Amino acid sequence: MNEYSFEVYNRRHAGHVTYNLRKTKDGWHISHIAINGDCKPDGSDLFYTNFEQNYINFPSGFGSFLNHVWSLLDTEEITEDQAQSKLQELADWVSTCEKSQPNWNGWNV
Repeated sequence: MNEYSFEVYNRRHAGHVTYNLRKTKDGWHISHIAINGDCKPDGSDLFYTNFEQNYINFPSGFGSFLNHVWSLLDTEEITEDQAQSKLQELADWVSTCEKSQPNWNGWNV
């Protein structure tokens, strides 16, 4: 398998968007609408470029958690199903950040 979905809420699109991830020997390959390519195990820098392009707010610890999932997969300490579950937990965390940002007229509304 080694391919995973990362479904996150996006205020810009008023709904969910899905990033497709594939584990590589050096990190992740990310696929989305406009920005695709390889990134490091912590998601830098391409995962963040996707978030910024879509104005998605994300927690500062995101990269550490993503790196941990990659490491667990790399050492075969978790199954692909467990990895998918953990990645969706991360996506849900990002969605919580995205949904909970303040709405300020003239600034982001």
